[in-house]
Amino acid sequence: MRIRQGYGLSAFVMSCMLLSPITGCAESVQTTLPSGLTAYPGSTSEKTSAWAEQLLGQAVTFKAMHDNGVLQGNFDPYVKVLGKARDAYRQGDRQTTYDTVNQFMVMLETRVGDIDPHAADKLWDECYRWTPDEYHARDRHARAVGHDKLKQFEEFIRYQDERSSYN
Repeated sequence: MRIRQGYGLSAFVMSCMLLSPITGCAESVQTTLPSGLTAYPGSTSEKTSAWAEQLLGQAVTFKAMHDNGVLQGNFDPYVKVLGKARDAYRQGDRQTTYDTVNQFMVMLETRVGDIDPHAADKLWDECYRWTPDEYHARDRHARAVGHDKLKQFEEFIRYQDERSSYN
């Protein structure tokens, strides 16, 4: 199994997305993101009851980008498992929701469907950001990247959330 080496996008891409999540850093991002993609869709950092819809929407967006020749890989398994997680969450089935969210994370780690690495990293980050903590296997994340690196990432996300709340 291939373990993911770090969280998400490069610091440069992340800073572009934080400056302007819709447009990014225009032409400079093109060298970092897949061909034809200038920025990832904007996102919110709040954990809401619509987290499953947000994640599913993100996966559907990447699937559409694949269907239009912008991204590589098969996003169908991701859309399917996120649909299952959303349905379980709506029905109040906590165990199935937990299992499917963590199945989704494992799929991202192993790049099921040979999906674009940038898209996989974006989905990973958004899943971590949007999904309520009760549905995450935090210990698996700590094993994958190390406790210190995970703590540093969580502090970064908290800091960004605090900064965004000032506006």
